Amino acid sequence: MKRTYMLIAALVMGLAFNATAQEQQSTTAKGYIGITGGLSPVFGNYTKSDYTSDASGYASTGANIGITGVYFIKHNFGVAALISYQGFGFHGSQSLADGFKEAFDLDSTTVYRKGNNSTFNFMIGPYYALPFAHKWHLDFRVLAGVVNAKLAGYEVFLEDGEGNQFSQKQSTATTFGYQAGVGLRYDIGRHLGVGVNADFFGSRPNFKIENDNRVNSAGRLLTNYKQSITGVNTNLTVMYRF
Repeated sequence: MKRTYMLIAALVMGLAFNATAQEQQSTTAKGYIGITGGLSPVFGNYTKSDYTSDASGYASTGANIGITGVYFIKHNFGVAALISYQGFGFHGSQSLADGFKEAFDLDSTTVYRKGNNSTFNFMIGPYYALPFAHKWHLDFRVLAGVVNAKLAGYEVFLEDGEGNQFSQKQSTATTFGYQAGVGLRYDIGRHLGVGVNADFFGSRPNFKIENDNRVNSAGRLLTNYKQSITGVNTNLTVMYRF
């Protein structure tokens, strides 16, 4: 029985020592700054390419790149900041061309994209790092801030019409945005670290749309577009710990 008590006491002391070591490890660095980037799949109406629906945004999966940083305030709690750019694809040009061809009762039409679908983001929020093994951390963050978004436009050529082109101009809007997720981080050395993360993001910009040389309202005609831009950033981050 005495041996059993001694084993239990040794185990408790070992766990306590391990927890203390992990806490000391987590506070060794005051924070970090890093370069982050990866894929940005998007969801919802923003990605639809249905000509008959004004909610269709014709966007597709893109990529993001940015600068991120964390400053630890106390123990494992800190403040995180992120400045990033997201560039999304554009798909569905043929859907637009076919829709306008039918609406204008023509033999053929051609559609070219003008501008791009993108966001520029500045966000800040709370951060928590959970050490769970030697040099390994599980990180959680919730960010909120400002999103400057762009909605791609397009130019339509009515091949057998007179004055045969018109366009929907690229639009810009600024709105509130958020991002929240979890990451896995590894301390390579005293100052170098690397991590992977998945963050859900969202915003809902209200775009005011200008149309050029649109002499009639036949077919798809938008003057505003307000749909959510939501998706997941799946990133790799290389960081400098200080």
